[in-house]
Amino acid sequence: MIEAVARVEACDAGQLTLSWTSQSACGHCQQSDECGTGIVAKALVPKQNRLTMPSSRDYPVGTLIRVGIGEQDLLTISAAIYLLPLLTGILLAVLAQLAWNSEGLTILSALAGGGVGFLFARRWAERQPRPLVILGELGPPIEGA
Repeated sequence: MIEAVARVEACDAGQLTLSWTSQSACGHCQQSDECGTGIVAKALVPKQNRLTMPSSRDYPVGTLIRVGIGEQDLLTISAAIYLLPLLTGILLAVLAQLAWNSEGLTILSALAGGGVGFLFARRWAERQPRPLVILGELGPPIEGA
Protein backbone atom coordinates (compact mmCIF):
# COMPACT_ATOMS: atom_id res chain seq x y z
CA MET A 1 0.00 0.00 0.00
CA ILE A 2 1.37 3.39 -1.00
CA GLU A 3 0.31 6.01 1.53
CA ALA A 4 0.12 9.79 1.79
CA VAL A 5 -1.08 12.27 4.37
CA ALA A 6 -3.86 14.49 3.02
CA ARG A 7 -5.67 17.53 4.38
CA VAL A 8 -9.45 17.81 4.13
CA GLU A 9 -10.29 20.89 2.05
CA ALA A 10 -14.06 20.43 1.90
CA CYS A 11 -16.67 17.89 2.94
CA ASP A 12 -20.27 18.05 1.75
CA ALA A 13 -22.97 15.76 0.34
CA GLY A 14 -20.89 12.63 0.81
CA GLN A 15 -17.98 14.09 -1.16
CA LEU A 16 -14.59 14.71 0.40
CA THR A 17 -12.06 17.07 -1.20
CA LEU A 18 -8.47 16.31 -0.21
CA SER A 19 -5.15 17.97 -0.95
CA TRP A 20 -1.62 16.72 -0.43
CA THR A 21 1.89 17.48 -1.61
CA SER A 22 3.78 14.91 -3.71
CA GLN A 23 7.24 14.24 -2.41
CA SER A 24 10.16 12.95 -4.38
CA ALA A 25 11.46 9.58 -3.28
CA CYS A 26 14.95 10.92 -3.77
CA GLY A 27 16.83 13.04 -1.26
CA HIS A 28 16.42 10.81 1.77
CA CYS A 29 19.83 9.14 1.83
CA GLN A 30 23.26 10.38 2.92
CA GLN A 31 24.33 10.87 -0.72
CA SER A 32 21.56 13.32 -1.64
CA ASP A 33 23.89 16.35 -1.58
CA GLU A 34 26.33 14.67 -3.98
CA CYS A 35 23.94 12.72 -6.19
CA GLY A 36 22.72 14.42 -9.37
CA THR A 37 19.21 13.10 -8.98
CA GLY A 38 19.03 14.33 -5.38
CA ILE A 39 20.18 17.81 -6.38
CA VAL A 40 17.56 17.99 -9.17
CA ALA A 41 14.85 16.75 -6.77
CA LYS A 42 15.67 19.57 -4.33
CA ALA A 43 15.44 22.16 -7.11
CA LEU A 44 11.94 21.13 -8.20
CA VAL A 45 8.87 22.55 -6.49
CA PRO A 46 6.73 19.83 -4.87
CA LYS A 47 3.45 19.24 -6.71
CA GLN A 48 0.19 20.07 -4.93
CA ASN A 49 -2.49 17.45 -5.63
CA ARG A 50 -6.23 17.78 -5.18
CA LEU A 51 -8.88 15.06 -5.39
CA THR A 52 -12.60 14.74 -4.67
CA MET A 53 -13.78 11.30 -3.59
CA PRO A 54 -16.90 9.78 -2.04
CA SER A 55 -16.91 9.40 1.73
CA SER A 56 -19.44 7.81 4.07
CA ARG A 57 -18.13 9.92 6.95
CA ASP A 58 -17.91 13.69 7.38
CA TYR A 59 -14.55 15.17 8.36
CA PRO A 60 -14.03 18.76 9.54
CA VAL A 61 -12.06 20.98 7.16
CA GLY A 62 -8.36 20.86 8.07
CA THR A 63 -8.38 17.29 9.36
CA LEU A 64 -5.30 15.27 8.44
CA ILE A 65 -6.06 11.78 7.18
CA ARG A 66 -4.01 8.90 5.77
CA VAL A 67 -4.98 7.79 2.28
CA GLY A 68 -3.58 4.86 0.35
CA ILE A 69 -3.64 3.05 -2.96
CA GLY A 70 -2.69 -0.57 -3.58
CA GLU A 71 0.48 -1.20 -5.55
CA GLN A 72 -1.32 -3.41 -8.07
CA ASP A 73 -3.99 -0.74 -8.71
CA LEU A 74 -1.30 1.89 -9.23
CA LEU A 75 0.68 -0.34 -11.61
CA THR A 76 -2.40 -1.25 -13.65
CA ILE A 77 -3.54 2.34 -14.10
CA SER A 78 0.01 3.57 -14.78
CA ALA A 79 0.58 0.88 -17.40
CA ALA A 80 -2.65 1.81 -19.19
CA ILE A 81 -1.94 5.54 -19.10
CA TYR A 82 1.64 5.18 -20.40
CA LEU A 83 1.51 2.11 -22.64
CA LEU A 84 -1.77 2.60 -24.51
CA PRO A 85 -0.72 5.90 -26.18
CA LEU A 86 2.70 4.45 -26.97
CA LEU A 87 1.31 1.28 -28.52
CA THR A 88 -1.39 3.04 -30.55
CA GLY A 89 1.19 5.56 -31.79
CA ILE A 90 3.52 2.78 -32.93
CA LEU A 91 0.67 0.81 -34.51
CA LEU A 92 -0.59 3.76 -36.56
CA ALA A 93 2.97 4.68 -37.56
CA VAL A 94 3.60 1.15 -38.86
CA LEU A 95 0.28 1.09 -40.72
CA ALA A 96 0.96 4.50 -42.28
CA GLN A 97 4.45 3.42 -43.34
CA LEU A 98 3.08 0.28 -44.97
CA ALA A 99 0.20 2.12 -46.66
CA TRP A 100 1.89 5.30 -47.92
CA ASN A 101 5.64 4.86 -47.42
CA SER A 102 5.87 8.56 -46.54
CA GLU A 103 7.97 9.79 -43.64
CA GLY A 104 5.77 12.84 -43.02
CA LEU A 105 2.56 10.83 -42.92
CA THR A 106 4.22 8.23 -40.69
CA ILE A 107 5.20 10.92 -38.17
CA LEU A 108 1.73 12.48 -38.25
CA SER A 109 0.13 9.06 -37.85
CA ALA A 110 2.34 8.29 -34.84
CA LEU A 111 1.34 11.57 -33.20
CA ALA A 112 -2.34 11.01 -33.98
CA GLY A 113 -2.13 7.46 -32.66
CA GLY A 114 -0.55 8.68 -29.43
CA GLY A 115 -3.33 11.23 -29.02
CA VAL A 116 -6.06 8.66 -29.69
CA GLY A 117 -4.39 6.23 -27.27
CA PHE A 118 -4.25 8.94 -24.62
CA LEU A 119 -7.96 9.65 -25.04
CA PHE A 120 -8.81 5.95 -24.78
CA ALA A 121 -6.62 5.56 -21.68
CA ARG A 122 -8.20 8.61 -20.09
CA ARG A 123 -11.74 7.32 -20.67
CA TRP A 124 -10.77 3.89 -19.38
CA ALA A 125 -9.21 5.36 -16.23
CA GLU A 126 -12.29 7.52 -15.57
CA ARG A 127 -14.52 4.43 -15.67
CA GLN A 128 -12.40 2.47 -13.21
CA PRO A 129 -13.43 2.42 -9.55
CA ARG A 130 -11.41 4.82 -7.42
CA PRO A 131 -8.75 2.69 -5.74
CA LEU A 132 -7.85 5.41 -3.22
CA VAL A 133 -8.99 4.49 0.29
CA ILE A 134 -9.04 6.35 3.59
CA LEU A 135 -6.82 4.48 6.04
CA GLY A 136 -7.42 6.59 9.12
CA GLU A 137 -7.63 9.98 10.73
CA LEU A 138 -4.39 11.48 12.08
CA GLY A 139 -5.78 14.29 14.13
CA PRO A 140 -8.15 17.16 14.57
CA PRO A 141 -8.22 20.11 12.18
CA ILE A 142 -5.16 22.31 12.14
CA GLU A 143 -5.93 25.84 13.28
CA GLY A 144 -4.94 28.56 10.81
CA ALA A 145 -3.85 26.13 8.12
